[in-house]
Amino acid sequence: MDPSSRWRNLPSGPSLKHLTDPSYRIPREQQKPALQELTRAHVESFNYAVREGLSHAVQAIPPFEFAFKDERISLTIVDAAISPPAVPKGSICKELSIFPAECRGRRSTYRGKLTADISWAVNGISKGIIRQFLGHVPIMVKSKLCNLHSLSPRALIEHHEEEEEMGGYFIINGIEKVIRMLIMPRRNFPIAMVRPKWKSRGPGYTQYGVSMHCVRGEHSAVNMNLHYLENGTVMLNFIYRKELFFLPLGFALKALVSFSDYQIFQELIKGKEDDSFLRNSVSQMLRIVMEEGCATQKQVLNYLGERFRVKVNLPDWYPNEQAAEFLFNECICIHLKSNTEKFYVLCLMTRKLFTLAKGECMEENPDSLVNQEVLTPGQLFLMFLKGSLPWMALRIGRTVLREKRIPPWMEVVLIPATGKPSLYPGLYLFTTPCRLVRPVQNLELGREELIGTMEQIFMNVAIFEDEVVAGVSTHQELFPHSLLSVIANFIPFSDHNQSPRNMYQCQMGKQTMGFPLLTFKDRSDNKLYRLQTPQSPLVRPYMYDYYDMDNYPVGTNAIVAVISYTGYDMEDAMIVNKASWERGFAHGSVYKSEFIDLSEKIKQGDDSLVFGVKPGDPRVAQKLDGDGLPFIGAQLQYGDPYYSYLNLNTGESFVTYYKSKENCVVDNIKVCGNDTGSGRFKCVCVTMRVPRNPAIGDKFASRHGQKGILSRLWPLEDMPFTESGMVPDILFNPHGFPSRMTIGMLIESMAGKSAALHGLCHDATPFTFSEENSALEHFGETLKAAGYNYYGTERLYSGVSGLELEADIFIGVVYYQRLRHMVSDKFQVRTTGARDKVTNQPIGGRNVQGGIRFGEMERDALLAHGTSFLLHDRLFNCSDRSVAHVCVGCGSLLSPLLEKPPPSWSAMRNRKYSCSLCHRSDTIDTVSVPYVFRYFVAELAAMNIKVKLDIV
Repeated sequence: MDPSSRWRNLPSGPSLKHLTDPSYRIPREQQKPALQELTRAHVESFNYAVREGLSHAVQAIPPFEFAFKDERISLTIVDAAISPPAVPKGSICKELSIFPAECRGRRSTYRGKLTADISWAVNGISKGIIRQFLGHVPIMVKSKLCNLHSLSPRALIEHHEEEEEMGGYFIINGIEKVIRMLIMPRRNFPIAMVRPKWKSRGPGYTQYGVSMHCVRGEHSAVNMNLHYLENGTVMLNFIYRKELFFLPLGFALKALVSFSDYQIFQELIKGKEDDSFLRNSVSQMLRIVMEEGCATQKQVLNYLGERFRVKVNLPDWYPNEQAAEFLFNECICIHLKSNTEKFYVLCLMTRKLFTLAKGECMEENPDSLVNQEVLTPGQLFLMFLKGSLPWMALRIGRTVLREKRIPPWMEVVLIPATGKPSLYPGLYLFTTPCRLVRPVQNLELGREELIGTMEQIFMNVAIFEDEVVAGVSTHQELFPHSLLSVIANFIPFSDHNQSPRNMYQCQMGKQTMGFPLLTFKDRSDNKLYRLQTPQSPLVRPYMYDYYDMDNYPVGTNAIVAVISYTGYDMEDAMIVNKASWERGFAHGSVYKSEFIDLSEKIKQGDDSLVFGVKPGDPRVAQKLDGDGLPFIGAQLQYGDPYYSYLNLNTGESFVTYYKSKENCVVDNIKVCGNDTGSGRFKCVCVTMRVPRNPAIGDKFASRHGQKGILSRLWPLEDMPFTESGMVPDILFNPHGFPSRMTIGMLIESMAGKSAALHGLCHDATPFTFSEENSALEHFGETLKAAGYNYYGTERLYSGVSGLELEADIFIGVVYYQRLRHMVSDKFQVRTTGARDKVTNQPIGGRNVQGGIRFGEMERDALLAHGTSFLLHDRLFNCSDRSVAHVCVGCGSLLSPLLEKPPPSWSAMRNRKYSCSLCHRSDTIDTVSVPYVFRYFVAELAAMNIKVKLDIV
């Protein structure tokens, strides 16, 4: 049968894209919807937070009231707004709007102004509205407040952004940071739980409880628990202003409704009227309230208000009843509006608690998805803002009380009752801290310390990711929670792999040294990885093209032979063809950026330093330009002139030299200004490109979790070759397959080989093949149609002897990734180096050119091998060996002192050591001890502890 006719009967794969077609990179009219969907939840939640959410949150904030000179002053935040990022008015610039690329480039924060309208009244009479600037808050990229919102791909490129920029993150000091979606307890649902640690909350407490995460419409949240006590009563606990409070349930129930005790009793035992234990427990809870003299609702409110009002910070004219009602509004079932609804919910929770305690229902699993929800970034952002805004009104109140007068800026009405605004510059002299950690202590700070405090919140919040460096793409680093499933969709034939291997690939996919972005020249990242010669995979799942991953390729199609050859491919090691390496296989670069700011090198008020070169300076040797900066494209080695600056007042010239041991190429230099446009030539950003071609010890991986270390670059002439003269790029040890069971990699090898032969791109979407329609049969037939072995094996010849190898070798094309774990970043070796000033021991740590710690386990290993002298050499001779003088008589290490020098006319020049305690010099001997021991003896002496040495 003609092979071509056999091939025509097989299902054909999609043809390869014409990646070299001139029209391929023409920007689309609209961004690709699939990519934008990845961050839609982030962006939409932020849009809600800064529009409707902020307005609702402000309306839920209670007014701040206080007394001043026999008058009652009330401050109410009526509205708040955030403006898009822009430079201050009056700045010298063409474009007022600030764009994200600018903030990345000069390491600033992409932020907008937060302002609030505060209504104030005296004795209930409105005096107008004050508009107050609160500070700056970070703006999410691509949100409605972002200046990139709704821009076309072509416009995004003009603003130095990615054509398919997805947004959904913040830029803090030039670093992209994302708020993760947090898992929270299911809102407004009572969850029965058993927690042994609850027993430690006090005497009589048990492990049984019912918890509810109460959330209002504007996302204010309070956790509330009911605890079951050993005596059958119930305790209610809640958190107010980060403080935990406990309240017997009976008080809460009687305070919420004006029901009689019998009505409350009936509601609590509903459905269990015959349970005598429950009846006695409920009766006891109500009896506790009566014993405190609280027979009516009003008496209970007065009782609670009297005890809690000191914590709720209300004005003196508020009666106790109103203070108690304020507490219930802010802490108890805050998602419900009426007290009657709160009463019935507490009764329901109580009945559930008794059922749990008696073993009549199972505890609920808080880790189950049924009892969880997701807290979006916008909701968390809104919670920060809502928690910060009340301190604005509190600061104004404290200002009034401290200065004993109403400030003049409060008397000016920005927005009178008519609604007509007027401007008053003096208002902007006052700012309010928006810090969340103990904000009351920050209220007396000056203006300079208050500006930008919201930024510090976002810089210090633990839930932010660390600095983003390039992986598969910046967005896959930024959104790991939404892209674990996406990365899994990029694994070819993942249904043929063992599950843990797919999970490994999901993690390694984020460590890949790929092509992370297209705007390298506009970036100022601390570290950015780039693969020089990426390729489009021949075998790809459907989702690869759905997300258009060819824009950001992550690997190289490699010819892989599964063979045990020379022994350098053992234990997850792999051999790479040296000729392939010389042709550029997996070559890459690391981009590093450094900011040089002359304002940090000068004294306060001094403005005399500028970049430049002193004419004829021999230190520069024409390696720097007239501005004192290196040339673009120049190669820098250790000790080369890096940059130069001058002092205009003194005429001094300062030259700084390149200190890294790794050679680099100057990629680009940016001059950085400031927000106001008044920045002078004081700050530059130098981006260097460090070549990182594969070296022995660098890490590679296939897309199936099969990671391996480059162990040897084998010469081409010694590599095995096929009948046609084909030499593999990679030699993979066959022992990696049986235990890992990555059959998907075997299928990819056959499919990749077939795709290369027929000029196709094969679909590797999982669950495409089945037992009836197996992948082996399909790709075996395609290989057979091309004239190759059905199973993907070939006869190979030894590169050393030229003889044909006896076994058939499995060889094909596999898409390989180079990971960013490289020896150049991790190797640590030194002979001599710095020592610690106190202990005189060698310092540790790669960043300070220190050594590797030789610890207890290493010591045990040497002892187990019987190499005691080697241990002595490592921990003594090569560490902190020192020669000390000791008195044999008294055994003191500290008493031997050097005698005073003889007078100048004396013929004696020898100085002896003598013991200051024994007053003898013939008892002094020298011993070799670790220097840290001498330090230890001195420390003990400082604490009046004597150390006596027994010298034999």
